[in-house]
Amino acid sequence: MVKDLVVKKRRPINKKEAKLINEGIIYSHGINISAKAGEYEKGISENFDVLILGGNIIALIMEDKIHLTVRGLLIHPVNQGWVQVDMGAVPFVCNGANVMSAGINSVSPEIVKDQYVWIREENHHKPLGIGRTIIDAETMLNSQKGKAVRLIHYIGDRIWAFGEKR
Repeated sequence: MVKDLVVKKRRPINKKEAKLINEGIIYSHGINISAKAGEYEKGISENFDVLILGGNIIALIMEDKIHLTVRGLLIHPVNQGWVQVDMGAVPFVCNGANVMSAGINSVSPEIVKDQYVWIREENHHKPLGIGRTIIDAETMLNSQKGKAVRLIHYIGDRIWAFGEKR
């Protein structure tokens, strides 16, 4: 069972925060989500801030960077910043394992070391999780061993389960 995520000081965002969120999402994902004051909520968790829409966490704010969660990626499809894993790696990622180089079969070309990325599966390109790269795109594709992405959030974890009714 997933331990509940505690989000404190939950409140609607203001105009200035909405502008910063839109700019952050454009910078990290290349899309505009058109966040408006009062439409989204911001909350504080133990290691990061969260952006909430309709009771679900759709983005994480870490180190002054905004990255969409799996639910956010499902609402707002993104075409850059991805690491694609083969179907054999999907169960491991969905259980919270770091992404290994051997399981990667394609990478968005702009990926660099220490970048936040989203992990997708090879058949339908659906998001499985988000993480931070340990190596760059070229090294991921050329290596057959070792960790490539340190997983931060994945389907089924406490960020994913935050908005679900019990």
